[in-house]
Amino acid sequence: MTRRARIPALALDDLEAWLADQPDIARRNWTVFAIDGFCAALVVSPERIATDAWLRVIFGPSLPTAPMGLAAVQAVLDHRQAVHRALHIDQGRRWSPLYMLIDDGTVLAQPWAAGFMFAVKRWPVAWRPMFERNDHVGLMLPIIACSEAEEVEKLIANRPKEVRDHIGRAYHHIPEAVCAIRDYWRHHAAAR
Repeated sequence: MTRRARIPALALDDLEAWLADQPDIARRNWTVFAIDGFCAALVVSPERIATDAWLRVIFGPSLPTAPMGLAAVQAVLDHRQAVHRALHIDQGRRWSPLYMLIDDGTVLAQPWAAGFMFAVKRWPVAWRPMFERNDHVGLMLPIIACSEAEEVEKLIANRPKEVRDHIGRAYHHIPEAVCAIRDYWRHHAAAR
């Protein structure tokens, strides 16, 4: 039996360009930043999601077969593995989300948070216990605040500046929130 050669993966910048050139994928707002959030949710998820199932969420029902498409799939697989290593093996000590950075230095965490929340919404039954326990749903607040940024901004528009500034810095709390969510599900699984 011959071993299949590993397909070289695209670099993340090249993956971003490839995703933008795929009309169906771009229309569904899949960027490297959203994929990073999605991968983080998969890694800390309460249940293991089959690789084919989550790849099809990003790439559609038919995975790419052209060489560049295969390299894009490999890049996503490699990235998910890197997020897994950082959050589980390294315990999240050096892990940080990939946020979009605008030319003026503004950080946009919304694409990352939207990718994370897409996984939560895609597999709601698995995530339900966290939302049903009022004492733990707060772990998700920094991610929710960033994923629903426009709605949150409307809600706090008339609030004092320090409240608006605090919510505007919610993305700073995402790394610790993700690690706390990971720990919550570990404890939840051990208790079962």
